[in-house]
Amino acid sequence: MGHIEAGQIAAPMPEQPTGNDRGRKLVLGGLILLAVIAIAAVAFATMNAGRSNDGAESPEAAMQKFFDGLSAEDLVASVDAFLPSEADPVIDYTGSIGTELKRLDVLTDDVNPQAISGLSLEFTDLTFRTEPIAEGFVRVYLTDGDVLFDVDPAELPLGNLILDNIPPESREEFLTDPPPESDSLAGEDFYMVAVEEDGAWYLSLWYTAMDAIFTETGYGTPSFGNGVTPIGANSAEAAVEAAFRELLSLDLEGLIGMLPPTEMRALYDYMPLVMADYNETVGAFGSFVTIDLNSLGTSVTDAGDNTKRVKIESFDLAFSSFFLEIDGAISFDGACFDITINDASGTLSGFGAPIPDHINTCDSEIADALGSGLTGIETPDFLGDLGAADTGILAVEEDGRWYVSPTETLGDAVLQGLKIWDKETLQEYIEWIVEVGSGSDSLL
Repeated sequence: MGHIEAGQIAAPMPEQPTGNDRGRKLVLGGLILLAVIAIAAVAFATMNAGRSNDGAESPEAAMQKFFDGLSAEDLVASVDAFLPSEADPVIDYTGSIGTELKRLDVLTDDVNPQAISGLSLEFTDLTFRTEPIAEGFVRVYLTDGDVLFDVDPAELPLGNLILDNIPPESREEFLTDPPPESDSLAGEDFYMVAVEEDGAWYLSLWYTAMDAIFTETGYGTPSFGNGVTPIGANSAEAAVEAAFRELLSLDLEGLIGMLPPTEMRALYDYMPLVMADYNETVGAFGSFVTIDLNSLGTSVTDAGDNTKRVKIESFDLAFSSFFLEIDGAISFDGACFDITINDASGTLSGFGAPIPDHINTCDSEIADALGSGLTGIETPDFLGDLGAADTGILAVEEDGRWYVSPTETLGDAVLQGLKIWDKETLQEYIEWIVEVGSGSDSLL
């Protein structure tokens, strides 16, 4: 308990919300987050048509271009401020995702991606300072300026799936138009890394993130352009299998080499700085636990220009640890996971519960435990929906070699997942979240 100093008055304990209130607030927060993401997704729907990809004449101009686009509600201009190799994989899917979100009534059909109704941002009198990192890499700091933010929830292009699930007691507050808010940006530490490419300057989210992380942790600045060597594979399915093998063997350098060298350019540059420490710590774990991929069954379909969707149909792997004196196998046949564990020394069981030597996820008892058996509430068929979606790992071709794309894999997974839903199914999921939240007290 916190200590109360002399002269303080202990405040009365606030009334705790009921489980149903918590569930509804969870849903409301999730719906608002979903709406924000959805609006952004639809706003990207027409990006390819209007993008110039011509960059800016200076690092400061690239930063100004980004904020000017936001102020003018011209997201095309804002996206144009970023490296095409980072923006393109995102834009490839956001338009289609936006179409699905309108179909599901998350957003209205008349949402205008060039002028989102109910939302306004205005940045004025911005000033910047630059700090060179290396040739062609500059930190651009926002040093001063003002921002005006105005949102009218009632005018946002929210579909009925959002509006109908706002709790009645929260509806009036949610739809109230608050006054505009303004703030000074003076003294902020916000910055982004600008990168020069083909004589023009672009902002980079990946280089900004890497620079912030590696500067804060003391690893410093890499030798740009002299990082990990790309590996790739001669086919999409070979790239996926190779990436899995590198992941299971905890080979960080090999795994990075299987990622697209343009999309993951910042990762290629920065990761050598931590490679020695990684190999001494995480990498050394491989000497205690060994995981071997015995087989991997895949199917391949086209997913766009120079892009393939590789679906995992089956796999079989074996694991062992001489340190823990255990071994076993995990297999997947396209429908069920089958797990065998040989715990010779009883090490795992010693952690507090007996470990079964064989588990099959298609066993009826396991299915009950994964569903209503755990909560007493009938659970939607998450695994069935996931299995019905045409999801997979996306591989892209660069310079005749195939690589696994994290960005496109995530975007495609979201898109394919939305495609199998209808409004009724999504409503069932929302009601399930409310019910679980309402019964959370009984689960503690």
